[in-house]
Amino acid sequence: MKLPKLHTVNLSDNAFGLNTIGPLTPFLANHTPLEHLYLNNNGLGPQAGTLVATSLAELGKKKKAAGAPELKTVICGRNRLENGSMEAWAIAYENNTGVTEIKMVQNGIRQEGITHLLKNGLRHLQNLKTLDLQDNTFTAMGARALGDVVGGWTKIVELGVGDSLLGARGGVMLGEALQKGNNTVLEVLRLQYNEIDYKGLKSLSLAVEHLPALRRIELNGNKFSEDDESLDVLREALNERKEKAGVEDDEDENWGIDELDELEEASDDEEEEAEEEEEERETVLKQADEAEEANVSQKDDKDVNKLADLLGKSGI
Repeated sequence: MKLPKLHTVNLSDNAFGLNTIGPLTPFLANHTPLEHLYLNNNGLGPQAGTLVATSLAELGKKKKAAGAPELKTVICGRNRLENGSMEAWAIAYENNTGVTEIKMVQNGIRQEGITHLLKNGLRHLQNLKTLDLQDNTFTAMGARALGDVVGGWTKIVELGVGDSLLGARGGVMLGEALQKGNNTVLEVLRLQYNEIDYKGLKSLSLAVEHLPALRRIELNGNKFSEDDESLDVLREALNERKEKAGVEDDEDENWGIDELDELEEASDDEEEEAEEEEEERETVLKQADEAEEANVSQKDDKDVNKLADLLGKSGI
């Protein structure tokens, strides 16, 4: 039976484990009319996730050969994709560079996988408008990779990396990357529960003048004081933009800073400890650079676990 030309496929909340993925992968690899894919909460796991990503990479090649419309949307959250499938997902995005919306939340992806996905896959998506990677694990390693590639997303409107353990250093690095002025249409930035401290907050406040379209930033659950001057800078800038846009609702959740009712204010001892941890992080990041230059394979799980252990010991 010949399938109709399906532009949108939504298979969310259906089970597609390794033993049941069979019928889906040939369709994904060959159905060139497909533009929007929704695979959310399917229990894929890293192996089935790899099969899905491999099929999408093949689909991208066939779309180019047929002159078919590009894949635009990939929603694949809560699927336990983990590090094991990130090499395949990076290749999938490399072969589908027209994707504009990606949501891969809560997938148990650790810093090594996030780094590989960003640097080898998502950096190719110059038309990306929405990226949501919340509730995975970045640490300073992933944050640095994000900082390296975010400038290439000149059309990005919404960036979500909340609950991702960016850490103190990661908050600074992201702020510094946004200060370069390459993300002029960014409107929404989600950074809740990331252990960002006052230094990261200041870095983000310095970035706001380079983000003229920014209207909403979510910062609750981080580690700075609600009286921090950098918050005043952010509030003033966003309030001015809100007034200019003619928005009169003071509680409009599409504008301003979110409610900061769960902030953690770091003590003097914690700040001193953070300084020491930053030095340890730099050592770990240097080791990561050396490993990358040596072209260490992402397939070697032992090496990945060893690096994860080092990062864990550094307190990231």
